[in-house]
Amino acid sequence: MKHSIIKFISRILISLLLLGIVPIPGATGHTSTVLAQSKKKKKKKKKSSSKKKSSKKKKSASKKKKKSARKKKSSSKKKSSKKNKSASKPTNSINTVAMADELYSLTGQLEASNKELARATRYLYTDESKKKVIAIESRPFFSTKEYESEAQRNPNNIQVQRRLGLHYESKRDFESAKDVYLTQITRYPQNPDAHYFLGALYATIGEYQKAQWSFDEALDLDSNHKATIETMSLFGQTQEERAFSKGVLLKSSQKNPDGPANKLNIIRDRLNQGNYAEALHLAQDAQEKFPTHNGFVFLAGKAQEKMGNYDDAKSNYQRSIKLNAKEKESHVALANLYFEQGKYVYAALSYSDVVYVNPEDQHARYMQGLSYFNAKEWGRAAAAWEDLLVYAPNNALVRNLLPQTYYVLAVENNRLGNPALGRRSFQNALSVNTNSHEWLPGAMATLGKYYREKRMYKESLSAYQEVLELRPNDANGYLGMGVTYWKMNEKQLAKASWQRTLEIDPENNEAKSWLVLSAR
Repeated sequence: MKHSIIKFISRILISLLLLGIVPIPGATGHTSTVLAQSKKKKKKKKKSSSKKKSSKKKKSASKKKKKSARKKKSSSKKKSSKKNKSASKPTNSINTVAMADELYSLTGQLEASNKELARATRYLYTDESKKKVIAIESRPFFSTKEYESEAQRNPNNIQVQRRLGLHYESKRDFESAKDVYLTQITRYPQNPDAHYFLGALYATIGEYQKAQWSFDEALDLDSNHKATIETMSLFGQTQEERAFSKGVLLKSSQKNPDGPANKLNIIRDRLNQGNYAEALHLAQDAQEKFPTHNGFVFLAGKAQEKMGNYDDAKSNYQRSIKLNAKEKESHVALANLYFEQGKYVYAALSYSDVVYVNPEDQHARYMQGLSYFNAKEWGRAAAAWEDLLVYAPNNALVRNLLPQTYYVLAVENNRLGNPALGRRSFQNALSVNTNSHEWLPGAMATLGKYYREKRMYKESLSAYQEVLELRPNDANGYLGMGVTYWKMNEKQLAKASWQRTLEIDPENNEAKSWLVLSAR
């Protein structure tokens, strides 16, 4: 590959030399003589034009013009012959091969062997249109100074102070956020929102005892404090969190048995017991009584999802988000629902909303990248995982999957006739993980599946063959090859591949399912 590039650049340089675009060293004397001749001709033209006084002189002038035109033709021929002679001299030529090699080296040396890169290109074609670079949209960004300036201008606006506190939380500056909230409690001790802000911060960093003290203060001031009750209704990923949120809601339930907190506790108990129909009925009744509480809408969506009513569940989650877009649990539930349904692009968009609400959510960032990866949106997957590595530089899953993504981009760029972008993507893959033997088989398996879905069966088989060359006993390599053969209507070869899969991995259920299907 390197030699072909060198030859190509060499031909360009030679053609440029022949056309005279690139100056040839040693030809400066020839250039000066040409300039001198052109100056003499200009003087002759001026003399001939000054002698035009009568009609006879005009005729003689026209004759001189004809002669001078003949001289110009002969002189131009002499110039061209002199140029060709000077270009053909071996002493004046440039070592184009050395120059081309130097230019090639300036593009950046690959950190892996050319043989590995050749795996990505030896069976590819260049008859498709070039791939467009995808621009990833970003959210509006405000600096810390801007938030602090706004807070200084509005010292008595508790919501402005809240925005500053949330910004500090997003930067993991929890002490600064705590200072903001404690100041608000000092200024507004009778405002339940101020206590809620501090409690939410303590809950975020896992200090549940302190969080409960703050939430208790908020509920003492307002037993139906909406923000506290809604947060607790959506709060509960782990058993510890569920126990904590139930305890907070219990305080409100004791003060107001007919209030929203008690109903939320009952609905959650029904969901945990598997009584989904009753939980849904209770949630729908509570929605009528407390239409502004999105916790009931969210729990109704959970019940619908458990019952398999996915469209209704999606509608409830979307309505919950509309009621309160700042609560991430509704975004997470909607994203997970899309992912389970295989709607990966929409799952990625919903996970990006989770990331926007909570930039520290590493799982949401990983799932955002995985959703784009499954949707074959390689550029967007790479961008999401690159962002995740900022927060978790040693994430083992991303260190394996991100190089695969870049490798697929390298192959696709080469196949679509853009080798420069291909080399850059390959370098990006190696910059993430230099141990290509760790991730290259997975990358080739991904290519095999990708090309099979595009009905490029020859390329798909070649990719799976590369997997088996790298790992001869890779059960999934034989499994994927079998599926490709099946799509090609090569049923005997497909069965043989799946049987080989079971020889390596007797518990491979997918291969068993394919063999059952092929026997019908």
